[in-house]
Amino acid sequence: MRALSPFAFPSISVPSGGGGGGAELNPLDFMSVNPASGFTALTPDAMAFKSIATDAGTGVTTYTFDALTSGSSSAGQKYNFTGADSGWPRRYQLLKDSAGTTLTTDDSFVMVVKMSLYDTTVPSSADLRFGVGLCIDPTAQTVAAFDGYGITLRTRSASRVGGVVKFDSTGGSASNYSSASTTTVYGYIIRSKRRLSGLIAQGEPSSGDTPSSSMVDNSSTTELAASTNLSLWVGVGLQLSTGGITDGQSFAVKTEYQIIRTR
Repeated sequence: MRALSPFAFPSISVPSGGGGGGAELNPLDFMSVNPASGFTALTPDAMAFKSIATDAGTGVTTYTFDALTSGSSSAGQKYNFTGADSGWPRRYQLLKDSAGTTLTTDDSFVMVVKMSLYDTTVPSSADLRFGVGLCIDPTAQTVAAFDGYGITLRTRSASRVGGVVKFDSTGGSASNYSSASTTTVYGYIIRSKRRLSGLIAQGEPSSGDTPSSSMVDNSSTTELAASTNLSLWVGVGLQLSTGGITDGQSFAVKTEYQIIRTR
């Protein structure tokens, strides 16, 4: 018997209580994230993307940075995913499901994020966090107003690890798992109506084996505003004020997501 992917559901007809039709569960495809097209750019301060280029055939996006010294990141934690400020550069658009319907805070769903690492060059002089997720206000420069969550990819000591990030009224916090041997990061943003139920990241190497210490999770008790559109964001921040970014420094990653409605 052919094994099924955890998120590729067979078509199932579920009888209704009245004996009529039913709800159909169809296979869900990942949607590619192409921040070079259809996204709005926000670069609050000096740190910015010099260029973002997505290969139309592979879906791999290469991010190239402007120069930023380590001292530039410390004032007000502008470029840090933790703390009260959120001045890091990003691109955003409304968060939609595969049918093109915009998701709101009244929806209950799981947002599955997949990040596949394609280049072998890790920026060694900068401790970067690349994040993808959902939020309330993608233009906000404080985490309380930004009000969102994400799955992250962190460059660290010439390696990369996956993690999670939370931005809400309690502040910004970021965590990552310890295994650096993973080449694919999977993340799960689990949303119930107006709340975050869970935030999980796990990693696996291209061999399919599961390394130890490859999962991290988080949650939030903050209640989101009612009937508010959610946005998809893609951003990059420095971890604390460690290291700087050399002009023209870059990395490449393929990012995809899918929405599984739970209600």
